[in-house]
Amino acid sequence: MKSYKSLSGIMAACILGATGVASVSAQQVFEGNSAVAPAYAGQTRAPLAPRSTGYVVSDFVTGLHRPWAMAHMPNGNMLVTEVPGRLRIVGADGSVSDPIKGVPALRPFGSRGLNDVILDPDFENNRMIYFAYHAMPDGMESDNSDDAYKKSMADMAEWNKLSREEKGANPFGVWRVSSARLSKDGKSIDRVKTIIDTTPSRMAFDEDGKLLLTTQRKSPMGHQDLTGTAGMILRLNKDGSVPNDNPFVGVEGVNPMAYVTGLRNSNSLALNPTTNEFWAADQAGDAGDEVNVIEAGKDYGWPEVSYGRMGGTKPIGTGLTVKEGTEQPIYYWSPVAMAPSSMTFYHGDNFPDWKGNLFLTGLSSMHLSRLVLSGDNVIGEERLLDEPGHRLRHVSQGNDGNIYVIQDMPMTKILKITPKE
Repeated sequence: MKSYKSLSGIMAACILGATGVASVSAQQVFEGNSAVAPAYAGQTRAPLAPRSTGYVVSDFVTGLHRPWAMAHMPNGNMLVTEVPGRLRIVGADGSVSDPIKGVPALRPFGSRGLNDVILDPDFENNRMIYFAYHAMPDGMESDNSDDAYKKSMADMAEWNKLSREEKGANPFGVWRVSSARLSKDGKSIDRVKTIIDTTPSRMAFDEDGKLLLTTQRKSPMGHQDLTGTAGMILRLNKDGSVPNDNPFVGVEGVNPMAYVTGLRNSNSLALNPTTNEFWAADQAGDAGDEVNVIEAGKDYGWPEVSYGRMGGTKPIGTGLTVKEGTEQPIYYWSPVAMAPSSMTFYHGDNFPDWKGNLFLTGLSSMHLSRLVLSGDNVIGEERLLDEPGHRLRHVSQGNDGNIYVIQDMPMTKILKITPKE
């Protein structure tokens, strides 16, 4: 992992990325459409990776309404979320179940509603799942139908006309992560329990069975409120309590739930099976999207340190890309955004040439990025599925060794990538 904790380290970084250096201790972000200079060689714009061997892309599932996430079950089926508030089981043959009963009432808008879903590490025995969503305010009901989604979108348009004070007094909904038990027949969930109310993006379990949760903090204004939960990766026990070994337990002024700080919106979180480290891809506004290796207790800089821009040209925060006490991304995209929305390390046998590669889905970039790695360094990049207009939401490896990708637009579907015979 690349870190610059001292003036000598920053000086070395600035020499490697010579253009754009404003002082010995800080590297300034360029304005304009040129790429932002890296802190060290190989941190951005990797060489083209060797072209992938043959593969086949097929429509695995069509007809879902804004699918957002997949969780692969031990029996080969998968749980799939739909933004309006429906959870379904997709069979290994592509069959789609009726909506699973028992999902709480949602108040969705745009791509936000019922979002990420993951399985408990002991799912085979306890049937527990965890899901992130935007819940209805107390006292309001919804059937999570497409008609309710349309009404919710109209309600959001009206709510946005309110003043900040009025919005504060009448919140549109509640961001939440809950756990539930999936019935043996897969037709319903029960024992729904709120784990935390926060602004969730992606979730994963670590090797100790603790829940890692990325949270959003999109505003570039001001210092991060470390007593809150936004712009962090949180680490929780399954019941929502704070693990005793969290890095900020007992640290004054920092929420003990925090595992790392200084992120904006890490819509991607995955365990690197080679190093047993978690990696996260953070959206940084207009370009400057990052891939970070996650280390407990570290600060990843947002919004004071960023390779991104707002409005295409305006530097974010202080305009710094290097600052002592913050972590450097191992890779970033500039001057064009990647807008990563999920990622997975491929470790199957179906694609031997892809083993150990990192795959990321792009929203505004509209492609699947394949990163070739050497340790914590990106040494090659290839664009796959780069059809114009096709936003990609989620990527994961199935139990069958194939790769599955949720296409968000223009026609929502789940794609299946298999080896070419």
